[in-house]
Amino acid sequence: MLPPTLIGCSSKSYFSAAQARAWGPEVMAGVADDAAGTSGLFCCPSFPLIPTLLDSLGAAGGLVGAQDVSVYGPGSYTGEVSAAVLAELGCRFVMAGHPERRRIFGEDDQTVHRKVLATAEAGMAPIIVVGEDVEGASAADALNAQFDRWLDGFPAGAELLVAYEPAWAIGRPQPAPPAHVAETIATVRDLIAQRDTAARVVYGGSAQPGTYRAIAAAAGEDVTGVPDGLFMARFGLDVANFLSIVREVREVAGQIGR
Repeated sequence: MLPPTLIGCSSKSYFSAAQARAWGPEVMAGVADDAAGTSGLFCCPSFPLIPTLLDSLGAAGGLVGAQDVSVYGPGSYTGEVSAAVLAELGCRFVMAGHPERRRIFGEDDQTVHRKVLATAEAGMAPIIVVGEDVEGASAADALNAQFDRWLDGFPAGAELLVAYEPAWAIGRPQPAPPAHVAETIATVRDLIAQRDTAARVVYGGSAQPGTYRAIAAAAGEDVTGVPDGLFMARFGLDVANFLSIVREVREVAGQIGR
């Protein structure tokens, strides 16, 4: 079972090998005095850097994932990385459905679906990145369509992490409005429950200090609108930034009994 609170980042293609070697130990040092330690902390680096993070963050109890996976199993597929290899290395997560993969690399719903199933069948948890593409569009409609297409045939009992990242908020100076996020997170939980699937739900999309606290405040007494954590990109690659988010999320999550 995934930890109740999850705080992570994707390094995209930003990390150099030297930066990856430094990041894990620095994060570990930053939470050394925290009773929770590295529990629930995760990073999804580029393929060549996965062993580096596994040897540091992973060895200390944190979690490591991949940003992509092949739709194929082991075989004659030059340049591909299979789910079996990622699982053998020790990855816990694999990302699927990120807007950049869909927009830049042309990944369609069928491709995302195959990656989700390949990940789950290898015993890892897919991180499906969901959300509406256009500001003002119905988040519920977009999410329902994505879940229908990407989770069809999802194995019963398999782990799943849903990252709500509206495409229009990615890379912006400010995250999506807290009230909108809280409402949508509650919708995500409801739609997932309708599919008899258990999942953790995090928010991404320009997450920064104050984001989690603001979402929790906007959710009010309806704690279903409070995500189980945050998923960052470039902001979280700075260790001080990442640790500030860790402290905030853990403090607020503790206040609401997470």
